[in-house]
Amino acid sequence: MKKISTKLLLLMLIVASGQRAFAGWPVGKYRNIVVPSFNYYTSKDTYNSQGKKVKGAPGTYFNSFAYGVYFAHGLTRRLDLIVNVLAPNQISNSATDAGNLYQEAFGLGDMQVGLSYALVNFDYKAYFSVQVSGIVPLYKNEDTGLDLGYGSYGSEVKFMYTGGFNGNFLKGCYYNVETGYRRYFDHQGPNVVLYSALLGVPLNKRNQVSFEIGGQNSSSSNKTFNANLSVNRDFAFTKGSINYGHTFSRRLSLFANGFYTFMGRNSGVGYGGALQAVVKI
Repeated sequence: MKKISTKLLLLMLIVASGQRAFAGWPVGKYRNIVVPSFNYYTSKDTYNSQGKKVKGAPGTYFNSFAYGVYFAHGLTRRLDLIVNVLAPNQISNSATDAGNLYQEAFGLGDMQVGLSYALVNFDYKAYFSVQVSGIVPLYKNEDTGLDLGYGSYGSEVKFMYTGGFNGNFLKGCYYNVETGYRRYFDHQGPNVVLYSALLGVPLNKRNQVSFEIGGQNSSSSNKTFNANLSVNRDFAFTKGSINYGHTFSRRLSLFANGFYTFMGRNSGVGYGGALQAVVKI
């Protein structure tokens, strides 16, 4: 059971569902996990308000290179402190009446700080957990230039069900299902529903692969579509991803994933990937 738990912990801490997502497997009392990451996203075409693909004008695109650090500390066997910080480098080349407008911005983005608590465990083979966190912008949006985000404080609550299969043809595989709600404290919101489902398959003692579907549905009184995709408030998207992980030692694992946004509304037809290391200290 200990070996299975370690595999679950390492993989599920770095489930890729957009900017950030964390699973409900407890870290362990007085234990620490650090996850540095590099994330890439690019989009040339978009989904309009009816969910139809719209070809981008020649030379237009939106790119994001994000550097992140996620930290988790086990306060008790059930309660974990989590901190997540991203530093995005965003590039937008959009079409205007005067021609293409190139904009770029780099800096610290939003910081997420919260607590994750394992409400119920099922013979220590599966956990049902809740995570409550606050969102703090580490930047200030200006009247000119490319914004790194909404620039608003917010909060999030998320429920997670994590575990492994013991019987049938899925024996040895594991899963993580999440749903959550995020609210930004601005008169325009937005209000965001988050969801994801992951199935993981250990290939051997050191290698694993997983498949995930996840997305967001955001609602706001501001229906405006912005070429800077990170500041749209009323949108939806669903993406699929494939993740591969390799464990070098008990303290170090490396993961890579690729994703594609196959459905959306007021969002980008995006694709990209991420590299993440899981370090136990």
